[in-house]
Amino acid sequence: MRTEFEKARTAVTNSGLKGNINERIVAEFLRQVLPARIGFCTGEVIDSEGGHSKQIDVLAYDAISATSVFKSGEIQVLPIESVFAVVEVKAVLNKQEIEKAFQNMLAIKNLEKKAYLPNLLRDASNKSLYGMSSQIWPVQFFVFAFESDSLETVCGHVAALNATQPLHKRIDSVCVLDKGLVTNVSSRGLDAIPMPDTHLIAKPTDKALLAFYAQLSTLLSQTDTQPFNVNEYLKHISF
Repeated sequence: MRTEFEKARTAVTNSGLKGNINERIVAEFLRQVLPARIGFCTGEVIDSEGGHSKQIDVLAYDAISATSVFKSGEIQVLPIESVFAVVEVKAVLNKQEIEKAFQNMLAIKNLEKKAYLPNLLRDASNKSLYGMSSQIWPVQFFVFAFESDSLETVCGHVAALNATQPLHKRIDSVCVLDKGLVTNVSSRGLDAIPMPDTHLIAKPTDKALLAFYAQLSTLLSQTDTQPFNVNEYLKHISF
């Protein structure tokens, strides 16, 4: 991954194209190491109330039962009900980029997952995330950076912004390829997402990519989706 990033940085001068390449590098890595039932694309997310996200670098979604509103190559517009997690990709992570990522996180986590068939919701699928029990999988938001300011500085910026929001509306974790993780810790150890008994720490490691994979794999292995009601997306359309 580092080699591919260096090739792109050396060979490509256009910042937009460079960003697209970086996103594909991360998406391809995740596609290779995570279960095939989880798809990865770039695009936007919408909800049944007319809300929409900003452009998203890497979307992790239900590749088996997702209903795509629009698809062209790796670009998709997906209903929020099909989305498991988001990864925002940064070449260099600093305070300004963290603030941008935080606003993008709020845009997607404020979307409402509600277009379901209530009589078919599966009780057995209850998950306990963010200190809450729910039948619906909440969307996670991760940041992946190839380079950054010091890990402690990144942690401080993320922690200050996260403190303004409840647990389920925060940047969950950050991976910096050349430095380590900004992640959550409790007496149980490291956790990909914040819980009532966790706090955010800077965790330096030269195996950041392996640690990031382990966290995502453990978390996303628990994902599932509930029966989707596409009619909820049609209620604003006149026939």
